[in-house]
Amino acid sequence: MNCEFKLPAEILFGCKERRKLAEKLPPGNVLIIAGSHSKQRVENELIPDLGKREFRLIANAHPEPRLSDVQFAISVGREITAASVIGYGGGSAIDIAKTAAALMHLDGTVADYFYGRKKIPGKGSFFAALPTTAGTGAEITPNAVLSDPETGSKQSIRHETMFADVALIDPELTFDCPVNVSAGSGFDALTQAIESFISQKANPASDALALSAAKNIFSELSAAVHDSMNSARIAVAKGSMLGAMAFAQSGLGAVHGIGHPLGSLLHVPHGVCCAILLPTILRWNLPDCRTKMTELANTLSCETPEELIVKIETLRENICLPSNFRAFGLRVEHFAFIVENCRSGSMKSNPRDLTDPEITAILEELM
Repeated sequence: MNCEFKLPAEILFGCKERRKLAEKLPPGNVLIIAGSHSKQRVENELIPDLGKREFRLIANAHPEPRLSDVQFAISVGREITAASVIGYGGGSAIDIAKTAAALMHLDGTVADYFYGRKKIPGKGSFFAALPTTAGTGAEITPNAVLSDPETGSKQSIRHETMFADVALIDPELTFDCPVNVSAGSGFDALTQAIESFISQKANPASDALALSAAKNIFSELSAAVHDSMNSARIAVAKGSMLGAMAFAQSGLGAVHGIGHPLGSLLHVPHGVCCAILLPTILRWNLPDCRTKMTELANTLSCETPEELIVKIETLRENICLPSNFRAFGLRVEHFAFIVENCRSGSMKSNPRDLTDPEITAILEELM
């Protein structure tokens, strides 16, 4: 089987690795995009290491990054002629920084690239990523998930040159992550590992990474959430990284395909979307991927795929994530928008070719 493998130029994993960031940056000014939770750490740890470089810090991005967030970041970066862009935070901060780095020196608006009116021609500015959550995998991938509130669209800007120049995954940055964020982002990471493994585009390398990722996350997520055990959080951070390395090659599946428009429309946090959708989607997919699901189940100490799906539901309940979209107001009148906007690359990788009526039936199950 042919296998093409692309990753960030440099990946550093381990406690205290974040302190190496400044030495990895090229000469010149720096634009920093951080989550609000990370602002104080950036000010205390990173900025003193920048020395005499001019910098700007933006730390007020929306949890679900918008086109306007990226447009503002680009304008700030241009003001200081930033030579590098740092994404320091959860997936939102990293995706804003990643897109700003890619588009800062190009003409047109962010919307032009989001809607495909313009194409990214090549490498943008130097980009460094430091995740503070264990889940999104944004530090590993060559795409950024953005939303346009004016149209309700949520989709990716993607280019092979959007990989980070350096990704520093320091599990210590997740130690003080809020419990609800740890639960949601952890379920996102588990979903990514599982969808990568059963993807139609999976290969032997992505399979090995995905299985290792799923094992780390499935066994340690509850302890990471409930006990805030540093060892468990390190394991989940490792699993998140490995899962992202896997799905950067294989793509994902229907959980992400359906989850993006649904989450955008109903303002459901992405990890929560994944938690609600994953067991139901796995049951629908099972007839088309039973062999791989059996291998996954056995790796996770289950005898059958059916047992594994039940245990995923038990884990979801244990870390206090919902099992349906009732509290978010999902209604029949939302179905047409979700079905129309779910046909992303993720859906193309799903092991089962779900029809529009089948997607509608899935949504009906989760009301």
